[in-house]
Amino acid sequence: MNSNPLIKAVIFDLDGTLLDTLRDIAGAVNKGLADMGYPQHPVEEFRNFVGHGQTELITRALPEKHRNAKNLQTLAKKFWDYYDIEWYLNTKTYPGVLYMIQLAVGKKIKLSILSNKAHYFTKKMIRHFFRGAMIRHTKNPFGIYSGEQPGKPTKPDPTLALELAAKLKIHPENIAFLGDMAVDIQTAKNAGMVAIGAAWGFSGRKALEAAGADMVFDQPTEFAAFLETQPII
Repeated sequence: MNSNPLIKAVIFDLDGTLLDTLRDIAGAVNKGLADMGYPQHPVEEFRNFVGHGQTELITRALPEKHRNAKNLQTLAKKFWDYYDIEWYLNTKTYPGVLYMIQLAVGKKIKLSILSNKAHYFTKKMIRHFFRGAMIRHTKNPFGIYSGEQPGKPTKPDPTLALELAAKLKIHPENIAFLGDMAVDIQTAKNAGMVAIGAAWGFSGRKALEAAGADMVFDQPTEFAAFLETQPII
């Protein structure tokens, strides 16, 4: 990576990067598990379950001996039904995230989101948490985004990241990909983007450094300070 990359756009991960969603995800999965008569998990254990899409989340949550197609389908349906009415109860932006977005908008840096969360929920959350008024701007800054979609590969495959880059009309080497998990760093590397770790999220600094992040920041305000050094385009 260029030691002084010119950042013209940022692609953000959603869960664990912009939004602390762990309690609501855990709550919906645990309610489904309880309905099926299976043990529930502590909220913190879900840090090891999330990041790779709904199928992987459901698979890891089920007891290993009961991970058959029928149970996977049943728990997936229960999770969806519970999460669809509870996705916002405890979820919130991390401290400093709205400021980070405000600063990027002010610097005319283009913004996008790529999540392994189902596109349906990704869209709901972007519209709810990042309305223009939330960031003191006239409109939602995330007009271009993608969640998990049928028939499309999930992160760390770079396909969707590169599709977003094309829509942003920015070369990958001028895009910072900010995420809190190794899968985000791998996606950035695979797409030829600047891989930046969000150590405030679900996996922490060591995992991000081990994954090969070009830079790691401990707080959103620190990443904002980095963006502030970028020239206005």
